[in-house]
Amino acid sequence: MSKNVLSILYFFPPMGGSGVQRTLKFVKYMPQFGYNPIVATIKAGHNFAYDETLLLEVPKSVVVYRSNSGETLWVRNIIEKLSAIRKPKVASNQDNQNSSSTTVSKQSSPGLKERAFRFIELNLLVPDSKIRWYKHAVKDVYNILKKEDIQYIFSSSYPYTVHLIALQAKKKTNLPWVADFRDPWIGNSPMTVGHSEKRKKKEEKLEAEVVAYADKIIMVTEPICENYKKRYPQYKDKFVTITNGFDANDFEKVKVVKEEKFTICYSGIVAKGQTPETLLRATERLFNEDDEYKNNIKIKFIGFILEEYINLIAASSIYENFEKIEYMPHSQCISHMKGADINLIILSDEDESRTVFSGKIFDYIGSQRPILGIMPSNGVASNLIIDKEIGYSYDHGDVDGVYNFIKSNYEKWKNKEDTNTNAAEKCVEFERKNLTNQLVNLFQ
Repeated sequence: MSKNVLSILYFFPPMGGSGVQRTLKFVKYMPQFGYNPIVATIKAGHNFAYDETLLLEVPKSVVVYRSNSGETLWVRNIIEKLSAIRKPKVASNQDNQNSSSTTVSKQSSPGLKERAFRFIELNLLVPDSKIRWYKHAVKDVYNILKKEDIQYIFSSSYPYTVHLIALQAKKKTNLPWVADFRDPWIGNSPMTVGHSEKRKKKEEKLEAEVVAYADKIIMVTEPICENYKKRYPQYKDKFVTITNGFDANDFEKVKVVKEEKFTICYSGIVAKGQTPETLLRATERLFNEDDEYKNNIKIKFIGFILEEYINLIAASSIYENFEKIEYMPHSQCISHMKGADINLIILSDEDESRTVFSGKIFDYIGSQRPILGIMPSNGVASNLIIDKEIGYSYDHGDVDGVYNFIKSNYEKWKNKEDTNTNAAEKCVEFERKNLTNQLVNLFQ
């Protein structure tokens, strides 16, 4: 008989984006191991991506409870209207809703809307902007606990609010609780920009309470896990590593989008610090060397990219070979990955990047196309690419290395050589079903 797992998840289909994949795949494969997830999530929330097709992967046996997210979207609308009044309308990428390609716009300083959102987030919403869901979710979770025969509790961040909700369920029932932190809560630099010392201390107390009550705590890489063992030596046996991964089923019977030109494809978010400058300099060198490269190489970015990096690309000689495509459903994105001649991953040039994989690397593994990494050397992601022989990784600024990698793979493409990396077979330990098996083994 299946055992019921109360699974508290903010990011869940129809929300899209890379962060949804981990929770979706756990929910998809848990029933195969005798565990039935009962999901507590939101009715609707504010997210940059939605993908209705992901709902098809949720097993029919899975019960999903949805509660009010508490997100005050009316405040957002008012701020946006005020911002529009104070700032003259200019042509933007949003003006043509029917176009999937994005043009370049001028960089602007933060307006009233951005400043208002930032103030509220920094000063009123702790530990994160999703805390508005907390009171609705706790009420819903208590009702679920009364209605369903729950044996285990599972929560997966981001946001960290999910662990505070699970904490209340734990205190009420004392059921075994597995908290999936993924990345660090405290010490996650990109998530703490602008935080006051008062806020940091409050979050440290919240994290410590979650760690004290949870029975197991999951991190996505071994370095992050080791750091937490050092931070909480009294609870070191609680911390385990379960990485992100790829679902082999996602890559079966997918229609491959194959370009006529040699294509370098980036999929996902290009955030602050993930500058494509090394790629641009290497590609420019190729274009200057021979018009053949300029006539036959295409660079494609799918998803969100910071405006400053779009402007950087626009100022380079590769702009005519560059295509920006808006967010698309995961299955469609995989079609582009499988058709790429190189799949590109860029991590920021910070020491913290050595401790993270980035979820897209695993989809690239599933696509079995050569991977080009631009990131700090001797990190978990760069070592994976090199050790598994599924591509190569170079430091930011290593223009020679990136230039040679692109040129070498271009020559293979020109000569019609097989460049399949067989990455899925080399990296079977990262298959989502195997990772879910690791998760359910923690339910004790």
